[in-house]
Amino acid sequence: RNVEELGGMNVVFVYKDGTIVTPQSDSILEGITRDSILQLAADRGHRVEGRAVSIDEWREGVASGDIVEVFACGTAAVVAPIGVLKGKDFIDEQPLGELALSLREELTDIQYGRREDTHDWLLRLDA
Repeated sequence: RNVEELGGMNVVFVYKDGTIVTPQSDSILEGITRDSILQLAADRGHRVEGRAVSIDEWREGVASGDIVEVFACGTAAVVAPIGVLKGKDFIDEQPLGELALSLREELTDIQYGRREDTHDWLLRLDA
């Protein structure tokens, strides 16, 4: 019972020590948005890990305060904070995270030319 993806979007967990964990599996498409978000987080000094994350680890991490933020990322939404995890027998709520929102802003600023693209992600096409 591991978390893999959410509606075609990659999921990211932020731990209280600043570590960012994203599920890794042969069944998950490693998206470009995911890779970009992880690179921007690493640029800020966050340790980034790819490993399995169970639903139980998610629930227990939120309850204990070890997981401070969860968000999904993908092409359409860029970054979407996750505030509620609902299951058959439970509802876990958590605050929407500042890191997710700031990473979204940084990535969209790069995409729209409001911030320097230090990773050469953009390619200008002249029509």
